Amino acid sequence: MTVFDRFAIDDGQHLPKPVIDEDASTAAGTARFRADCSCGRMPQTPAGTRAQALAAHIAHVNTKIGPSKGPEWLPIGARLVILAAAMLIIWGACYATGQNVTHDHDLTGATAKTVLGGSHLVGLALAFGLMVAVRRYIAPTRT
Repeated sequence: MTVFDRFAIDDGQHLPKPVIDEDASTAAGTARFRADCSCGRMPQTPAGTRAQALAAHIAHVNTKIGPSKGPEWLPIGARLVILAAAMLIIWGACYATGQNVTHDHDLTGATAKTVLGGSHLVGLALAFGLMVAVRRYIAPTRT
């Protein structure tokens, strides 16, 4: 198990909570760890080293989460390209709307800059909101 195994969990519902088991530590003479999960449904495992506790947590998570829900016939690279195109279209539509509002109402100066800046921010917020909303359909939730 490497340091990067913890990044295999990206759903935010299964965060490891390694704790020192006092009874096992006293019996063994060294610190013994037991893993717990933030979901509250992890079965109890024997106390061991910190690495063993984290490995038990990874095994628990692998039984609880699965691969992406996106279509298997469409590769992940194609899904990412479609997502990037959709995000660009959303941002472009907000930018064009800001430009149209500025020109239709003959806005100038600080008012025009405020409208254009607001349209950029709204476009970015909607685009990244789309990305967060469809992340389970784009990439797997585990490695």
